[in-house]
Amino acid sequence: MKKKFVEKGYHFIARYQECDKIKTIRIRYGLEAFYNLLTKAIFLFIVTYCCGLLKEYLFLCIIYSLARRYTYGLHARSTWICWITTIPIYLGGCFFIRYAEMPNLFYMGTWLFAFFSFLLWAPADTPSTPLIRAEVRKKQKIKACLVCIAFLIVSFLFPHKLIINTICYSLVVQSITINPITYWITNTPYHNYKTYLQNHGLNC
Repeated sequence: MKKKFVEKGYHFIARYQECDKIKTIRIRYGLEAFYNLLTKAIFLFIVTYCCGLLKEYLFLCIIYSLARRYTYGLHARSTWICWITTIPIYLGGCFFIRYAEMPNLFYMGTWLFAFFSFLLWAPADTPSTPLIRAEVRKKQKIKACLVCIAFLIVSFLFPHKLIINTICYSLVVQSITINPITYWITNTPYHNYKTYLQNHGLNC
């Protein structure tokens, strides 16, 4: 099913623009990623709806997407690994958002942990998508920190349990995915842009 989706999607795009070898690889990679994202989203939508956690799931999708937008982070190396890691993260997150009770001090601690994680390690690239340009990395880091600050402001303006718990969980998960220790545990190369630049005889 996925292969058919990727092939049809690629041929549709190729009709309207020229695709060299590198562009073809990128398009196919993007289509595969979109297919995996779509199927997981539909599956989790159905499961959380049946569990009465749909509202928490939708909030988590929005907040976590914003947290990850400029920080990037670790990606699973295969589809099945992506499934067995993503589903517990989202389902567990929905239950956390619904039932967790957090004192303000704990929330501030997790926010500070996330902010300094973003400041130190964002954006964290992957072997398949190295962030080559220094100016791009700098801009993404600034945007990531601004998003983190915006989350703190929103949590003070709207101190609702649903919002605070979603922000807290999203920031912690994303901080873990960009942490060099997580890359080391999963045996994933870190600072992939340095490897790319060195292999091509360029300065970092």
